[in-house]
Amino acid sequence: MKSLLAAGVSLLALSAVAPVFAQNLPDPASVSGKIVYYTHWTNYIDNGDFDKWETAFKAKYPNVEDVEVLGIATYAETMSTRLATGDYGDVLDTPATVSNAELPDFFLPITDLDLAKDFYFGDRWATDGEVYGLTFGVNVEGLVYNKEAFAKAGVTAIPTKYSELKAAYEKLKAAGSYPIVTNLPDGWPLSIWDGAAVAISGDADYFNTLVNDDAPFAADKPYGKSLGILKDLVSSGLVEEDLTTGHWQDSKGWLASGKGATWFLGNWSINQIIAEGAVLANLENYDPNNIGYFPFPYDESGGPYNVNSGPDYALSVSANTQNPALAKAWLAFLLTETSLSQQAGFIPGYKKLEPTLPQLAELASFNPVIIEQKNPSSAYTNITNATGFTGGSGTRDLMNAADYDAAIAALNEKWAAAAARER
Repeated sequence: MKSLLAAGVSLLALSAVAPVFAQNLPDPASVSGKIVYYTHWTNYIDNGDFDKWETAFKAKYPNVEDVEVLGIATYAETMSTRLATGDYGDVLDTPATVSNAELPDFFLPITDLDLAKDFYFGDRWATDGEVYGLTFGVNVEGLVYNKEAFAKAGVTAIPTKYSELKAAYEKLKAAGSYPIVTNLPDGWPLSIWDGAAVAISGDADYFNTLVNDDAPFAADKPYGKSLGILKDLVSSGLVEEDLTTGHWQDSKGWLASGKGATWFLGNWSINQIIAEGAVLANLENYDPNNIGYFPFPYDESGGPYNVNSGPDYALSVSANTQNPALAKAWLAFLLTETSLSQQAGFIPGYKKLEPTLPQLAELASFNPVIIEQKNPSSAYTNITNATGFTGGSGTRDLMNAADYDAAIAALNEKWAAAAARER
């Protein structure tokens, strides 16, 4: 596959064209009834976009009575419970806890829609020749920054070495900004440091190599280096002040206003700063070009740096649905005929939709090497579950440990024991 980033950036220069949408769908006259859709996209419920998309969907499928869209703020945790009970609606954002081997246990095949060939990572949620999920979009991972905060602090050049980044952060702190917002209390944003380990390794299949590694968190290994960088920033006081109370929503306003100078996250987060953060910070007529994006300089090489990439949430049809035709029609409609993936700041999973995020071009200007992360195996997932090193919470525990080195040693011991059971 050609570089995702190169493909995305080239599309930014194109004028809009009408995409060719999925044709392998049932006759609209035969689609009727009701379904329930569980989603983590609570922001698009709050701003009314799902109401608009449902209206457009019903115009295409006039016999549909209702699509009940239920947003869950604590989606990963809540849906794990719902999967266990069997109560997870008709369509849902595919929980990351489901391994490929388990896909048939929870979801219906959507192979008959014949869409996978038109999606990035079209085979990510597939097993035994059947497709069970398709991604909303693709993320690359980098440092999102507030240009005005950089200028105010006298940071005139984008750091291309870790030492330069720390020097810039010291200036930003002196100027009154939080140099990097980690969202450590929330836990889940820290999973970005897993991606940093992939980038540092340069190996798209890095996670699966760890099944045979008894000490992956050693300081001289990619995971150890990634976590060591975060620990260094925390210990140096170059992060937000409050590391005990969750502040994810507030942090969007911090990045918009410059109270927070950077955060390390995927491109999906950029539009949340521009659209939601500006409102939270009471900033009118906010200039979206005030937000920039560059590769994380994780060593002293000066680059070009590796940047991890991978699909965001996918969309699946519940194995328990009583209305598969309507469920599949809703899935295809959301993925191919709405602006959701573009509004989220993705390189759309559906290749015939063009990305609309200009910050991708800035990231590309640094000529990063895009690592297209491969799907972790069930063995790797079993190890992370057994050790509790999942979803960013394990990283949070390490950062909060009274003795970081001892906590790393203990984690390596747990990992070795769990990995031995998977070999």
